[in-house]
Amino acid sequence: MDSELNRPTWQLPPGVSRGTWDYVHNDSIATQYDAFHAGHPLLEFDRKLVLQEAQRIQAAVGTDPVGLDLGCGTGRVMLPLVQSGWRVLGLDLSQAMLQEVGSKTIDVQSQFQAQVGRVRANLAQLNCLQDHSIDLAYCLYSSVGMVQGRANRRAMLGHVARSLRQSDRSGAGGRFIVHVHNRGTWWQDPGGIRRGLSEWWQSLRDPSWEYGDRVYAYRGLPSMYLHIFSENELRQDLRESGFFVERWVRLNRTSSGALTNRWLFPYFRAGGFLAVARKMQ
Repeated sequence: MDSELNRPTWQLPPGVSRGTWDYVHNDSIATQYDAFHAGHPLLEFDRKLVLQEAQRIQAAVGTDPVGLDLGCGTGRVMLPLVQSGWRVLGLDLSQAMLQEVGSKTIDVQSQFQAQVGRVRANLAQLNCLQDHSIDLAYCLYSSVGMVQGRANRRAMLGHVARSLRQSDRSGAGGRFIVHVHNRGTWWQDPGGIRRGLSEWWQSLRDPSWEYGDRVYAYRGLPSMYLHIFSENELRQDLRESGFFVERWVRLNRTSSGALTNRWLFPYFRAGGFLAVARKMQ
């Protein structure tokens, strides 16, 4: 494990920054994940959205629907989905996160355990996914933002689209739910205007740096990486990857619910975005 953790930066998998590599190899991040995020309003809001969409899809496709949890973490969404009658495959680059999922399945009834799949995988390399096999995929809590490089993020979205069953307006077929944070709120933070302009200028000078990239200290890690989106950027990435957005939720600043007066300067006010998309015909 030490040799893997200390892998040189140039040997890291595509789309994985040094900060993300350190994050997924820090076992305490996984073992303390639930306690650290307990009470976060977004984690309840997005779970309800997924379960509502899953119920609608399940009514349309019938028995034995299949879900895909991208960046599953400790299973906070996949396990309730399994208990609703779904088979769910959880993907995560952190082996410790997958072990947390496994420990939780011991506590559920035995008939549900066979419906939980766990695979250690890099979100930018999803060739392992079978074509047209998934009814509902989701990538929550800005996990897509942990993928470094727009080309890598689009590669991920393309694999997700490939894996989904063909969808239609009736509710049958595959759907994809994704959440990202909104970088427009930076401008309201102390020093936000200066920082926003500085990072925009850096993105013009440095080909490896994209506007929206952030590196910051997080839970003892010195260089956590996260890409933070604009609304137009995510919409374009979804469209270019073969998705049609059916529902778009602009979240309020605390991400506890939908933004009120959502047409009034949403770029500066929305805390993030949740999109429900289907594969284009």
